[in-house]
Amino acid sequence: MEYLFRTINSSITVFRRPQFFLWAQGEVQSLLPHGMMICVVDEGSGKPLIIEKFSRTSVDEARFSELCRPDGGVIFRVMSAWSAGNNRPFLLCPHDLDNSAHKHFTDSLQGGNLENIAAHGVADTYGQMRNLFVLTQIPGKLTERHAYFLELLLPHMHAALVRVLLSERHLEQGAVEGKSRKLITERETDVLRYVQMGKSNAEIGHMLSISPLTVKNHVQKILQKLGVNNRAHAVAKAMALKITI
Repeated sequence: MEYLFRTINSSITVFRRPQFFLWAQGEVQSLLPHGMMICVVDEGSGKPLIIEKFSRTSVDEARFSELCRPDGGVIFRVMSAWSAGNNRPFLLCPHDLDNSAHKHFTDSLQGGNLENIAAHGVADTYGQMRNLFVLTQIPGKLTERHAYFLELLLPHMHAALVRVLLSERHLEQGAVEGKSRKLITERETDVLRYVQMGKSNAEIGHMLSISPLTVKNHVQKILQKLGVNNRAHAVAKAMALKITI
């Protein structure tokens, strides 16, 4: 119980990829020892799957790519098996003689200590997978204990991974916005804001204490930098890039 509480409690501090790695290879190990965790995220709407790897062992990239092949790779087959099992924890273990499913994976799992696999995920209200955690390089024989702790930790693994991906997107968005703002000068940004308000060159010049000709030159530079042909398109592009408010 102490290990479980410590693992759950520490999960709420995970917001960055290195933090997730340290948590997965730290506290989680006390309950679910493993060498590699592969996380699959399906955001729906036809978007490509996100596949993340958190491993404390060196994994050959060619080997990893083979595992994640959409046309028959182990990860996609585990996804199918998990869904077919009514979204219950899915265990693959060569030492379990009652686990007939393992024989269908034997050829693909040989080498790299990948024979043991424990997987569990999150489904939407239609039963479609949205997130799957695949743990492998697990020592010993898999038992119901692994399935039990997978169920207990799944909500916290899911929430931590979502926070990581969300924070990374915010950082990327901020970087893009910062780069966009540097695309035009502060004076050009001021001119663009007045253009957005529908002001003429003369009106903008009066409010900024510059000549209408100078305003016109600024507008031409803005159009060129944004790669547009007219003021309306410049305003639309600026709003998309969040250059203006």
